[in-house]
Amino acid sequence: MLADTITGRRRRKQALTLVATALVLVYILAPIAWAIVSSFQKESALEDRPPRFIPTADIFTLSHYKFIFTGEVDPEATTMIQAQYTMSGTYILPGIVNSIIIALVVTAINLLFGLPAGHAFARYRFWGSNPVFMGFLATRLLPAISIVVPMYILLQQFDQLDTKRALVGIYSAITLPFTIWILKAYFENIPVEYEEAARMDGCGYLRAMFKVVIPLARPGIIAAAIFAFMAAYDEFVFATVLTSSLNAKTQTVVIAGLAQGLSASRGLVAAAAVVSFLPPILLAILFRKQVVKGLTTRFA
Repeated sequence: MLADTITGRRRRKQALTLVATALVLVYILAPIAWAIVSSFQKESALEDRPPRFIPTADIFTLSHYKFIFTGEVDPEATTMIQAQYTMSGTYILPGIVNSIIIALVVTAINLLFGLPAGHAFARYRFWGSNPVFMGFLATRLLPAISIVVPMYILLQQFDQLDTKRALVGIYSAITLPFTIWILKAYFENIPVEYEEAARMDGCGYLRAMFKVVIPLARPGIIAAAIFAFMAAYDEFVFATVLTSSLNAKTQTVVIAGLAQGLSASRGLVAAAAVVSFLPPILLAILFRKQVVKGLTTRFA
């Protein structure tokens, strides 16, 4: 009797877990699926009620993607939507390119400064090390909206508004504390004996880092790099306030601008969203094993 009761409870718990997991997946994946479906439908079909969830042959189109990559306007679109195509729509691809460039530079800066900083905090105890480390993490807790106005004034004084350099500097300052935190935790799980053995063999600090520490910490480094890339690629608040032209506008700002107005092309917005989330998805697929290993590996 007791065994049957325990078995019944386990089954109910497993069923509830499965239901909860399914609901979370639907909540996360449904908007993405709808964006993909909408990006392949003609503009007129997106007005249908109830909506059509499968782009059949009579409503299927590649015109939204064709415009993004070639600039060719859909002749079936209304005049107002065609105007949006030729104005805001031309910003889509340059905005995505700007986002990728900025995110890659931010990632490189994070690794350049985060690796030695994370290693130093993990291996050395010096006066004020804990307060300094906690101070780094505390800056990550500041909401972006609280510092965007001071940043605007500062950049205006240095004539750096609407530049990629400004966004790179701000994003690096925002993401670097998190990178240091990830790498510190990973370095702490690497036995220090490996480094000591390398030092005894005549390796200096830098050689020991490149020959021993970095190869062992590769999964953690890749995980930190991907998180830094994602944070910089998806940032919206600073990009909205500090950019005004294609010199530095990012994909988040461009897509938000596409969605404004009564004549917004929902198909074009959906296609732009799909194209914009391809780079981070490809990164996640390519490095999924390293990211999982970097976040879960523990050394004996």
